Amino acid sequence: MDDTTKKKITYVNTEVHPSESAIVVNYYLQLIAVTNAGRQTASERKSLQKVIKVRISEQSDISAVAREIIEKYPKLIPAIKMRELEACLKLLQERGGSVPELAKGKDGAGGRATPMSIAATASNMLEAYSRNGRSSPIKEEASLDMIENYIEGLYEDISEKVISTRNILALAKNPQNLDVLMGNESLISAISRTLREDNKKSMELVTNIIYIFFCFSNFPQYHPFITANKVGDMCLRVTDQELNRFNLWSTDLAKLEARSVQSRDPAIVRELEKEHRKFQAMIKKQDQLLFVCFHLLLNLAEDISIEVKMVKRNIVQYLLKILGRETPELLLLTITFLKKLSIFRENKDELVQSDSVYLKIERILSIENSSLQSLSLRFLLNLSHDSKFRTIMVENGCIIRLMEFLHSKTHVIPCLQLLYQMSIDDRNRDVMSSADIMRMILEYRGERVNAELMALAINLATTKRNAELIAEDNGIKFLIRRALKSKDTCIFKMLKNISIHEGEIQYMFLDYIDELLLFLLKNVSEPEVFVEVVGILANLNIADFDFVKLSQSYSLLDLVQKKLAYAVATVSGSTKISNKSNDDSDEDSAIARLAEDDDITLEVIMLLGTMAHDENIAPIVARSDTLQLLMDLMIIKEEDDEIVLQIIYCVYHFLLYESTRNILINKTQIVSFLIDLLYDRNREIRKMCDVCLDIISVKSLEINDEWVKKIKNQKFQWHNSEYLGIMAELLVQQEEAQVVASNRKATAGTEGLATKKVAIGSRTYYSRLNESDEGSSSDNDDDFETQIGGTRAILDGP
Repeated sequence: MDDTTKKKITYVNTEVHPSESAIVVNYYLQLIAVTNAGRQTASERKSLQKVIKVRISEQSDISAVAREIIEKYPKLIPAIKMRELEACLKLLQERGGSVPELAKGKDGAGGRATPMSIAATASNMLEAYSRNGRSSPIKEEASLDMIENYIEGLYEDISEKVISTRNILALAKNPQNLDVLMGNESLISAISRTLREDNKKSMELVTNIIYIFFCFSNFPQYHPFITANKVGDMCLRVTDQELNRFNLWSTDLAKLEARSVQSRDPAIVRELEKEHRKFQAMIKKQDQLLFVCFHLLLNLAEDISIEVKMVKRNIVQYLLKILGRETPELLLLTITFLKKLSIFRENKDELVQSDSVYLKIERILSIENSSLQSLSLRFLLNLSHDSKFRTIMVENGCIIRLMEFLHSKTHVIPCLQLLYQMSIDDRNRDVMSSADIMRMILEYRGERVNAELMALAINLATTKRNAELIAEDNGIKFLIRRALKSKDTCIFKMLKNISIHEGEIQYMFLDYIDELLLFLLKNVSEPEVFVEVVGILANLNIADFDFVKLSQSYSLLDLVQKKLAYAVATVSGSTKISNKSNDDSDEDSAIARLAEDDDITLEVIMLLGTMAHDENIAPIVARSDTLQLLMDLMIIKEEDDEIVLQIIYCVYHFLLYESTRNILINKTQIVSFLIDLLYDRNREIRKMCDVCLDIISVKSLEINDEWVKKIKNQKFQWHNSEYLGIMAELLVQQEEAQVVASNRKATAGTEGLATKKVAIGSRTYYSRLNESDEGSSSDNDDDFETQIGGTRAILDGP
């Protein structure tokens, strides 16, 4: 088979087009070839650009336009780049859209923007953060010619270091300068030293330095350089330091609040208000620093080996603590990182240990931010593959919250996916509102209903309460008409699940039985539709229903017989082919064809079992080859428990009628098959065989007494084999107990216990007795042996 190819897109930055009313997205595109064995081969990355034209005016809502662009190009522009995109759009709005023709130059250039055409405006969101946190403005524009002065400033006091790092950061924001900065070993060495030595002295200084390295981290070719300078390690250390600092701030503020409540002194109240403002300002700066740290780590985590190291350094717990923050951009980044980590089982298990994760995400879902809500829902979807976490979600009212989100067009798909995951557990299905789901199906204006919506509806239809809600107001009529028109297999699956429920619901299907059968006969060659319609008919186990008339009108029994004959012929033919050929691929393809037909075969057998409820069908079956085909299929499919069980169920019904019972007993080997299956590993098969043999032993007295004796003898041996198996287990336990008791006697003396021999056949079992019974043991050997069976219990049969 051919290999599959995946595209990996890595976002770089967003720029304003130099002349047009458009933005330019720079990104890397890498093609990854995936073989059938799962091996991945990556091609060389290509640097590409995407020009997105934007209609913008002075009255335009920048946030709405940015949100629309991200929703249109979700793979190209990550949601966490919202602020950067807004900054570009703001510049475009201030410029007034397109540049006049005279501004384009003599040659009329102005088509595609390139990194050389304008200065890069990468990470404008972070720039807005740092602009808010500056202690003093930049006095002059940064220049590469001043780089030696900036290096000297890194050896001065903290204020000079802040100014120097700010100028270096201004240079690093331009991707064209990165190679020059990287080549200056003195600069990189001084920056790394400053980060290690002064990370506790100034938050702005640390933010500037990590921001510089973040600019490098946007390009994969610089990742080895960042790793070599242990920048990732310093980011984790800084994160731990800042989280501890936040805990201290919170503790001090809580103490001051307690004092204010107790004393009610105006001076303390004023001091508390001042501390609150100071606390909020510090948190804003700290969020900026944490944002840069985690964004850099997220970029480095593209390398799985580095991601594993981060997990070992407890990054999952750091990210969980950040979920309690309020800054939307930081929350977006944090959830993006957690979503990436949750793909791996070890990280997922750590995340679902308690309900704290869901409670934090639930709080975030209440924030009016479409991108943040959508990302949170997709993160929950990753975690919902764990059954324990699904239980936590249900207990905390997640289903009700998700049903509310269904009314939002933005979040409807992730909500449906989440609800489907939760509907996997039977206990959750009754909690969900199938009325809303049915309304969405009714309102869907497409030829095929959305796959996520139908998958959820199929699961919900398995419960009777939901099936009754769906059936209200001619729901079944609508579904059948739509299914017959569109041939949508998902709707047929939903109808099949609805038809399972006995009572009034099944009677509703009778109004459309003729339409279903006509549709069935026209689509015999379409297996996906055929199997679902046959399944619906097989579920209609309605008392006193005239299947004979139905069979005569639509040749239904003939269709069943043809499908059974085809199944036998297909399996027999493929067996001969596989015996003649040693080619593994041919054998695998034959098995694959059988697997596709097995579903149809199973549904056809179940339909025959349903039709067998009508006693008038028995004479017709007796005159056909149907019973012999069932026996042949039982032999061929002996390893398929489900098919064998359904065949035995059909046999059970036909044994109740004289015409088919005579055929089964006299012209097939059904008795031998049933006796052999008494020892099957499947409990349900054993039970059905036992019931069928009881019917034969009672009803066949008129035919042949030898069958009765044979069945009784075989059933006795079957029950006796179970008895011997239990006694064998008892033997092992008693021998182990005897060894333990012997060891105790050798070390600590006797415990006053004795053993008693019990003969079962040719083997000897031991029974542990109290010392008080030892004197009477020899007198009661025969009685005790008789009580548990003894050798005569095995030899004396009926």
